[in-house]
Formats: sequence, C-alpha cells, structure tokens
Amino acid sequence: MLKNRRLLLIFAIVFVDVVAANGLGALITKYVVALPLKPMMLTGGTALMLGIQLALSPAIGHWSDKAGRRPVAIAVTITSLISTLFLWPLKSWGYIVNRSMKGGTNGLYAVMRSAVADIAPKEKLLNWSGVLSFMVGAGSAVGGMVTAILLYLSPEARIDAMPTVIVLTALGVLNIGLALCFKETNDEAGQEKPEFKAIATKALNALKVITLWRQLDESEKEVPGIKPLFILNMLATLGFGYYAFFLAFLTQSDLNMGPLDTAYFFTYFGLLAFISNYIFFEYIVHRINKRKAIFFIVGTSVLLQIGYMFSESSVTLLYIIAGIDAVVVSLIGGLIGAMLSVVTKEGGGQGEVFGNIQALGGVASFVTALVNSLLSGVSMIAPFIFCALSSLVVLWWTMRLPDDARKYTDRIEADQPTDEDDEQPQAMQPARA
Repeated sequence: MLKNRRLLLIFAIVFVDVVAANGLGALITKYVVALPLKPMMLTGGTALMLGIQLALSPAIGHWSDKAGRRPVAIAVTITSLISTLFLWPLKSWGYIVNRSMKGGTNGLYAVMRSAVADIAPKEKLLNWSGVLSFMVGAGSAVGGMVTAILLYLSPEARIDAMPTVIVLTALGVLNIGLALCFKETNDEAGQEKPEFKAIATKALNALKVITLWRQLDESEKEVPGIKPLFILNMLATLGFGYYAFFLAFLTQSDLNMGPLDTAYFFTYFGLLAFISNYIFFEYIVHRINKRKAIFFIVGTSVLLQIGYMFSESSVTLLYIIAGIDAVVVSLIGGLIGAMLSVVTKEGGGQGEVFGNIQALGGVASFVTALVNSLLSGVSMIAPFIFCALSSLVVLWWTMRLPDDARKYTDRIEADQPTDEDDEQPQAMQPARA
C-alpha cells in the first residue's frame, strides 16, 4: 500500500482535505459563541454541510466520469480553499458559509473513491478503499488530531482561532498543488463532453431522494447485492454518528474540556484509530469473514456507547472507552465502505455511482447530525442512546443480509492477494506515478 505512489497521492489529497474541513476542532466554539444553544449549533453546522453534500456529490461524480478525475479534483480543491477564506472574519456568518461550501466540495471524496477503483487491482481494492473510507468517515477525529499540533506549540492558538485558520488556508493551497500533480485515472475521460445541463439535472435529482433510491434499484439489477450493502452502510451511519458529536460532548458536557484538552483527546483517539485501521486493512481484512467482523464491531459499539453515558464524570473512563472505540469500532466505516467500493467496481466503478452512494449516505449523515443536534439540546447523553439503538438495528440487518450481499461480506480466500499479484501492479505503475 505504502509503495504505490499514485495511491499515496490520492490518500494525501483526501487526508489534507479532511483536515482542512475538520481542523478547527474545539475552536469552532469561537464562531458559535454569540449563537443560542451552542451544543445544537456545533452539530448543526455538520448537518448543514451534509445536507448540501446530498445535492452536489452525484453531480460531481457524474462530472468526473465525463471530464476526468483530475480536472474535477483541481476545481474542487480550489473551491475548498475559497471556503476556508470565509473563516478569516471569525464571525458566525463566515462559519455558515464555510460549512455550506464544504458540503459542495465533499464530492471530492466520490471522485477519489472512483480514482482508487480505477487503478486498484481487484485483490487490493478492499484494502485501499477501507483506509480511504476510514479517513473520510472519521474526519472530525482526524482533523482535530492534526491541527492539535499547533495547539501544543502555540498558547495563542488555544485562545485565538486565527493561527489555526492560517494553517488550514495553507493546507488548502497545498492541496491544490497535490491535485495538479494528480495523474488522470479514468481512461474513458474526455470521450464525451460534459454538459452543464446534465450536471445540473444530476444535482436537482439528488434532492429528490426517491429518484436516487430508484437509481440504486437500477444498480441492484446490474450488480445484485449493492442495495442491501448500501442499506447496511446507511444504518451504520446512524449508529456511529456520535463521532461527529464528540466535539460537542467534550466541550459542552460536564467534561468541559478546553481546546488543549480536546486536542489531547483527538490526538489519542486519532493515532490509535489510524494504526488500527492500517493494520486491519493491510494485513487482516482479506483473511476474515466480514459479516462476522461487523457483528463483533457493532456489538462492541453498543457496549461502549453505554459506557460513554457514564463518562462525563471521569476523564479516565472516557479515555479507556475511547481507546477501545478507536482500536475496534473505528474499523466499521472503512469496512463497509470498502465492500461498497468492491461492488461498485464490479458494476463499472463509475464516479456517478460513487456520488449517488455518497449522496444517499449524506441523507443518513444529515439525519444523524440533525437528530444529535436536537437531542443534545435535551441531554448530552441522549445522542449516545439514539446511536446505540441504531446500532442494534445494524445487527438486525446484518443478520438478514440476502445471499447476493453475503457473497461479498463472507468472501475470504477470494480476497487474498498472491505474491505474483503484489508484484505485478508495482511493475506496471511507476511510469505513471
């Protein structure tokens, strides 16, 4: 995985964008301080971002199918940089505009997932997509972990959001440079000129959730198993939505963590999750029954969320629960996302399909963020109750997966790469790296 330079560039683009989108961490409170119901506003910004993602992800995925992954990646990273500039005034309206534009640029993840599907050998797609899906799904922890370094080094950055905003702006510039270095992965790009009307239609249709659902039905006819797995992904999004709620929980509950304490937490959680996900997707995922792994991970999550309900009174208990969460539960997003990538590639690997998946996934994320935002106004432990109940539904759905889906979740030997397969991509790819 680490020897493939094209893959590392894709990971780098996604990683930098995730940090730029989520790097404010606890300093988001500086933007909502003048607003009522701060816990709701902290989670509400995420809900706004995901709602706009719903409309634009399918359109951006469709655009990348026609124009190519590279030009779309460049355009989206430029837009992402512009969105960061709205954080400079340190005003609530700037934060709202930033979240709105970030919702549009989240289509970058559909493009990069398509790029991975373009270049990945069949036996490596599960591994590579798993790591990518983890970075996107755990964005709030990943972003907070990276920018925490600045809080360690600068006492001023713990009080004033501007030093962090400057770093996020620099990351935006860096990502444009990375996108310019990105080589086209879609061999069919440019054969058909993209039409603005078609792209706009995709965006409008995305707002019609029923239309997206019908398109998923069509994909199910072409590749049986994709719809049950996607429903599993949506349910898991509801069950693990507390990741986006972490910030509000740490800062607005009885824990009452400041920026530095929050930085310590996200560094701890993020590093453990990164190490765990890398080991799992590099060495373990192709050797196990994925459905049984989901049972174990989700069951563990239910117990941990009960533990979170009692962790307000003990930072030590919080760190113990979060450590297990990072090592075990953080694997779920990458695992289900990777299986969806495998199914999507078998159906043609189109960016539009990835965009539809991200958009419908955005519906679940939006609902989760909205519900958690409302529940946090009632009690800071209520979101954990909601997510735990949702996780029980994930267990129920996993039990009743049809055979068409189980051929992906239960696959073991077929996923194992051979030494010959490992060597072949490396021999073929350096000239295009």
